[in-house]
Amino acid sequence: MVQVGGRELGLSAAFTVICSDEATDLQYAAASAAASGLTHHLIRISLPDLLRRYLPLVVRAIKSFDPMSLRNDVAIACALSEAAARGYRCAATGDGADELLGGYGFTHGLEPAAWARQRDHMATVMRFGSTTLGQHLGLAVASPFTRPGVVAAAQALGKEDCVAASDAGEGLQGKMPLRQLFPHVSSARRRKDPIEVGCGTTALSRPGYFDSLISDSDFEAGVAAAAAEGVALRDKEHLSYYRVFREVFPGGQVPGLPRHGSDPCPKCGYQFSTRTQTFCVTCGHYDPALRTRHDKPAGASKAVAA
Repeated sequence: MVQVGGRELGLSAAFTVICSDEATDLQYAAASAAASGLTHHLIRISLPDLLRRYLPLVVRAIKSFDPMSLRNDVAIACALSEAAARGYRCAATGDGADELLGGYGFTHGLEPAAWARQRDHMATVMRFGSTTLGQHLGLAVASPFTRPGVVAAAQALGKEDCVAASDAGEGLQGKMPLRQLFPHVSSARRRKDPIEVGCGTTALSRPGYFDSLISDSDFEAGVAAAAAEGVALRDKEHLSYYRVFREVFPGGQVPGLPRHGSDPCPKCGYQFSTRTQTFCVTCGHYDPALRTRHDKPAGASKAVAA
């Protein structure tokens, strides 16, 4: 997006957040900024500082303690905060390209018809923390791939248009329309890396990071306390984020997010936004069979048993 549409979007600077030596974004971000003539702001920040400075903001903005979302959005919050502090009032992101053009590896094994259904579903439900974070920071965030015309054009494509074998021999890769239209872009042959891998926050999900912050006895007590509040926690990372969530939203009362309503998540009790939702954006619980069980007609199990 930076190299191809930077001029049309009026971009003048690029921001990159790096949290560990394992981060994979730097070489591609630096190359894109240089090729586009943008001022490149490189933000190196340790994981403890990143969480301390930006996690409460993210939790408040997206109303979540889902580890996957927070590992991604905390880096976005850092970049947008730095942009706002430097006087910028508008930002652009590449959100939506993976959802629309087969970027996610979990879709690559689907048959074409199932792939298209999954893509169309993601196009309907996709939401991104960058927009909400921007609002909290006074930034207007544009995501060109989410524009209705782009979405419609993407939905006219099939799996065969979007997913193909990698030139590097790394299996299948998505977003082929972009790779083929813009082969000169520095990231055209890059593998798909989640934001957390690109910036280095994926280290938060590995055993060991939160072990030094939360003892086993503290974890057991925290899980029990959360269970008494109707919330199931998976690990120490989840507990750490949930504690911030409860600090930001005392008593678990979240404005605009009902609890124990007509369609609650079975693991946290917060309301699902649609009847087809199988992933809870509040706690991160995922169950692909949730709706088939949840929506089974009354008496169905008795009829089968008979």
